[in-house]
Amino acid sequence: MRLRLLAPLGLATVLVMAGCTPAPEVSPSPSASAPDPTPTPTQEPIVAPEAAFDVTCSDVNSAVAGVLGASVGGEKDVLGLTSTPIWYPGPAQYMMQQAGGIACSAGDPVQLDPNSTSPADWSLAVVPGAQAIIDGAAERGASDIPGDGIRCFTGSCTIELRDGDVLMTGSLRSSALVESDADRVREAMAGVLASAVATLRDFEPGQSKIAGARCETLLTAQEASEILGREVVIMDYTELGGWGTAAEIYFASEGAQYCMYATGPDPYGDPTLVALTTLPSGAWAFEKLDAGSPVSLTGADAALTGVDFYGRTVLDARVGADWLRFTVPVGEDASSVTSVAEATIEHLTRGRPAPQ
Repeated sequence: MRLRLLAPLGLATVLVMAGCTPAPEVSPSPSASAPDPTPTPTQEPIVAPEAAFDVTCSDVNSAVAGVLGASVGGEKDVLGLTSTPIWYPGPAQYMMQQAGGIACSAGDPVQLDPNSTSPADWSLAVVPGAQAIIDGAAERGASDIPGDGIRCFTGSCTIELRDGDVLMTGSLRSSALVESDADRVREAMAGVLASAVATLRDFEPGQSKIAGARCETLLTAQEASEILGREVVIMDYTELGGWGTAAEIYFASEGAQYCMYATGPDPYGDPTLVALTTLPSGAWAFEKLDAGSPVSLTGADAALTGVDFYGRTVLDARVGADWLRFTVPVGEDASSVTSVAEATIEHLTRGRPAPQ
């Protein structure tokens, strides 16, 4: 079977993310000696990838409603953002579909409000290629072994289940949940997994120019420093916490990136000036964005500017088959984000000018 999978709390505590060397670089830049003056157009129609099985979010929604006793409401076919890492909003929310899986959630507020909580929320993903995910996560020192079971506490459950080569990962949160619910949750979710295994088929990933590209290939620290007018370092995202299922899928398997152009190397002490997250072959997900204002961005096929779940200014760009999101932290100057984005896109589509 040809399966290619995607690569501080994510899908609750089971989806933590750091602690390893990123995937090897695969430079997307063409030779500088033969520049292409225009971005490479998307060759195929922009459509969402089909899952590698016949299970849908409707099936997951029904299973969760059975566990919680009722529907939470606001179900979406995307990873949830409640209690997720700061790199999730945008491209990373669609990582499971890029792995041939599905992502489902409910109960998310429109925007993060630390002073309010929903009565219940949940986020679950079902993805093929379980063995590759487990082996990769173990190799990179995952803090939890993917697929090792159900853990329930008062008010919440974390889920890491495997059936054959299909993995389910995520969390449920509701005041109705107690520790003794673990077996009941396992039974409901095992039924979803069994259906996925019974219909499992080959999955072919889409083409991408950005998959596997390291941050230094897209925009060096020196280039960012010249644009931002201050000293910049590229912060190592693997210093943010322990490696886990989501990190393995997003970074290692899918070849996505999280580039933090910051004032220093300390992820907890030095401010990030501009962050870049990517979704290789993610043009279909960019097209699903229902918020933001269209803007002109040199080199991009389309671009939108808006505000994310955390209230940060974002600039989304579709370049060929890929989606890039540039994020400016709350309180930081957003005036240079366009220049950062255009320089990055130029390197992606045309390469860097040859040395004089």
